[in-house]
Amino acid sequence: MNQLENNYGKSIDNPIKINGIPESIEFLNSLVTDDFKPFLYHRLGSTFIGDSKPIDYYEIMKSGEIREILFIDTYSKITVPEIPAGYLYNSAKIIPTVIKVFEIIKTKGENYRLRKFPEDLF
Repeated sequence: MNQLENNYGKSIDNPIKINGIPESIEFLNSLVTDDFKPFLYHRLGSTFIGDSKPIDYYEIMKSGEIREILFIDTYSKITVPEIPAGYLYNSAKIIPTVIKVFEIIKTKGENYRLRKFPEDLF
C-alpha cells in the first residue's frame, strides 16, 4: 500500500519516518508546498500511541493562514523518503519566493514550541 494513500505524515498512526532530530529539521526545511511556496513550522511537542516511542508533531503554516499538523517519528530506525500529500521536495534547497523587492522567504521553523507562532520566528 502506498504511504501517501494512507495519509502519510498527517496521522499519528502513519508518521513520517526520519532517523534523528537534526534529520527531521533538514527534511522539513527541504520541503515546499505543492504550489512551490515555502512555509513556517514549529514543534508543538511529542505524543504517544499506547506503549510506543514518542511521535513529534509540528504545526505548519502555509500561505499565512492555512494550518495543519505533520507527525514525525524521529526515533525510526529507518528514514522513509516519501513526501506527505500537499508538499514537494525541493532538491535545489528552496527556490526563493520574492515577497518584496529585496525580501526573500524560505521554509523556516524551530524544533520547539513557540508561544506566539509565527511571530516568534522573526
